[in-house]
Amino acid sequence: MNTTMNRREAILRVGGILLVIPAARILMACGSDSGSSSFHFTSSSDLNHTHTVDLASADVSTPPAAGSTETTSNDDSHTHTVTLTEADFQTISSGGSVTITTSEDETPGFVHTHNFVFHK
Repeated sequence: MNTTMNRREAILRVGGILLVIPAARILMACGSDSGSSSFHFTSSSDLNHTHTVDLASADVSTPPAAGSTETTSNDDSHTHTVTLTEADFQTISSGGSVTITTSEDETPGFVHTHNFVFHK
């Protein structure tokens, strides 16, 4: 049995490993979110873009009495805020859904809002 490896075999094996590492990270990210520390949401599209926002799992399972105001992702050089009340969190926690409209972006000529549908 030949135990030596030629250059071609070595390159193929190293290349295979380099392909597997990123693929494994992608597959791990596609798993369920049970035990995740947050819920991730994407807004409606307006003016050809969307925003994202995360809600802490702790806020959903134990709604804060004062509610919470979250800042969206920065897309097209601006953000929005979205405010959820304690009742909103309770609805989400019990399996319902809540639609919230963001604050307005005040960019002249591009004033707009987005909607988020929050659910478990």
